[in-house]
Amino acid sequence: MTGTSVVDQIRLGDHVCWTYDDEGAALNVAGRFAATGLRLGHKVICFTDSSTPQALRARVQAAGVSAEAAVAAGQLQVVPAAERYLSGERLVPEALVAAVVDEVTRGQREGYPGVRLCGDMSWVLRSRTTLDELHRYESALNPHFLDARIAGLCLYDRRLFPADRLRALAAAHPGTAAPESDRTWSPLLRAYRMTDPPGLRLVGEVDQSNREAFTAVLNDVTGVGAASRAPVLDVSELSFADVGAATALVRADRSSATGIRLVGCRPALSRLLGLLDSGTPTGSRA
Repeated sequence: MTGTSVVDQIRLGDHVCWTYDDEGAALNVAGRFAATGLRLGHKVICFTDSSTPQALRARVQAAGVSAEAAVAAGQLQVVPAAERYLSGERLVPEALVAAVVDEVTRGQREGYPGVRLCGDMSWVLRSRTTLDELHRYESALNPHFLDARIAGLCLYDRRLFPADRLRALAAAHPGTAAPESDRTWSPLLRAYRMTDPPGLRLVGEVDQSNREAFTAVLNDVTGVGAASRAPVLDVSELSFADVGAATALVRADRSSATGIRLVGCRPALSRLLGLLDSGTPTGSRA
């Protein structure tokens, strides 16, 4: 399975780090991601860097969707990242997150059922934004995907980013993929907001490769401003959680005024939580 067909498996609610080492392959992936979104009626916003907007629009066209018509209708925007971000001004994570939220809110007001965002992140290396700030930005974005109204594809050239920093940046995404990903690929973790009762439904796995993204969404439902009653974490579809994930759950329970309530807790996770904490999280581990 090629990278372009793997990218078809990204859906609303997914925040994916896509690593690449070939501009042509990255351009194909971005074009396919955009074309799929346009077919689904989503608004699509792409920020280019290593390739031109014209080249990306051509790949959308090659994927069988009229890029010109989508641009004319306002459904597709392809903007050089340098034009949007490289103004000489230092962009802090909060400002970057606010810019994304503004784009999504605008798309919702315009009546689109979802918004697809695709960004080549190489521009950051030429900006005054540090990699630490970029890392905080990627992590802080995660709660905004919980309502399954956004799909995000962040392109990272592994030839440009130091390997250790790229691993950390990838861990701020629930899922990581590359052109060589096979046909079984899907984002390692998917998280969905629940409203009644308030909380999260977690699907997939949590390990070192996506733990920071997991912690970010966990903090969103247990931290300051969370519901006045214990949030429910439905972990019945969580097939694996490592020690770090279990530790994050214990810490969230201890730090929250209401504690947390786990439902659908598998025996392996329940035993791990018992080893890490002398008590159980508030509520049941049903």
